[in-house]
Amino acid sequence: MNMKSGQLQIEQLDAEYLSIPRFNNFLWQKLDTLNLSYVGNINGISSLFFAGPNVPKGLASVSANRISPVLRPDKGGKLAVRTPRLLVNHFLVKFNPKSIIRHYDVSIKQEVLPKHGRPGKISKSNLAMIRDKLFADDPSLFPRAMTAYDGEKNIFSAVSLPTGTFKVQVSEAEDAKPRSYLFTIKLVNELELHKLKDYLDGKLRSTPRDILQGMDVVVKEHPARTMISVSRSFHSVRDHQIHLGHGIIASRGCQHSLKPTSQGIALCLDYSVLSFHEPLSVIEFLTKHISGFNLNNFRSFRRAVEGVLRGLKVRVTHRVTKQKYVITGLTRDDAQYITFPQEDPDGKASQNVRLVEYFRQKYHRDIVHQDIPCLEMKSKMKNYVPMEFCVLVEGQVFPKEYLKETEAKMLKKFSLANPKDRQKTICRMVQDGDGPCRYVYATRCLFILIHY
Repeated sequence: MNMKSGQLQIEQLDAEYLSIPRFNNFLWQKLDTLNLSYVGNINGISSLFFAGPNVPKGLASVSANRISPVLRPDKGGKLAVRTPRLLVNHFLVKFNPKSIIRHYDVSIKQEVLPKHGRPGKISKSNLAMIRDKLFADDPSLFPRAMTAYDGEKNIFSAVSLPTGTFKVQVSEAEDAKPRSYLFTIKLVNELELHKLKDYLDGKLRSTPRDILQGMDVVVKEHPARTMISVSRSFHSVRDHQIHLGHGIIASRGCQHSLKPTSQGIALCLDYSVLSFHEPLSVIEFLTKHISGFNLNNFRSFRRAVEGVLRGLKVRVTHRVTKQKYVITGLTRDDAQYITFPQEDPDGKASQNVRLVEYFRQKYHRDIVHQDIPCLEMKSKMKNYVPMEFCVLVEGQVFPKEYLKETEAKMLKKFSLANPKDRQKTICRMVQDGDGPCRYVYATRCLFILIHY
């Protein structure tokens, strides 16, 4: 809005609407009612002016040098007749102002660098595994229950932790040699929660973002351990799910964050819905997902099977460590005809070994479906695994655009819950055993959530 020469100009009225007869008639009726006049299109912007010398009271005041903002007619809400009560997805948080959160910086590197090239980036899952190993080896110095890890470079703790560099040995696979990592931890800051209280009481101007960050990591610690993380959402492995059919499920995942409000710190929680591959054995998934699939006539479905499975991650069941691999395709030959060279224990020579015999001797497992191909896995060496020893890893999103019509309708219905059901779902998510409150209640080290 602009005021010039006692006139109020209202900008940003789309000129295209003025060419629509029905809107045009409606507009001129409103202009007469409000004592407005249309002055035309100026630089692509249609303008309206109050006609006459009298501008309605409370809209704006003009002086020679400045324009005052429009005043609310109810004096900023003070003249409200009624105060409605609203139910929102915010849950108040109580904290102890005397508490201190210690912020530590973490650096994890391989002890022995590769001979050729730079060391590869350590995955988040391996970073968490290295941290857990260190804390499990010496829980008196590193009490896991009193700390929260963001999965990368930050640890927030309610107690003092030793600083320095520690050696950690982790075996990433059943047959692999343990790797040594250097875990370096140093104190960055001590976050005093009384500063957050001062900010909420209006005594401190700047927002204590570092304190809010630390508290936010604490709230996310337990869901990050026990739930499936997809982007910013956490999905339960057992609750808040429905079956869409064809080996696909729909899951409600919660997102939560801490926000300062006029009533104090609040946990804001909401949820969204995604479709996932159901964590089934590979053969069971193919039977559900591919119409008419039959193991006895596998060749007829080979192309469809490759298209469905390529890129999916599976967990093997024949190993103790339950390693995970990404499927790259199917073997050319059936399991009963697959052979591969195996080195002699002395390393002197190699001989061809049948895959069927190898699984029987190495893992004491008999391959039942020998007349179908095996899965080729993404690995530095050739890795063939029979389908019957593979299970789809949970948390793999199924693209919505590939859903069939009935599945898409079920997903939409599951997403668009009525307000009462949505309220119940959100309250359940806050109180769930794998939700944000469980870890806080268990430790009671930093603050306590109040939900209602």
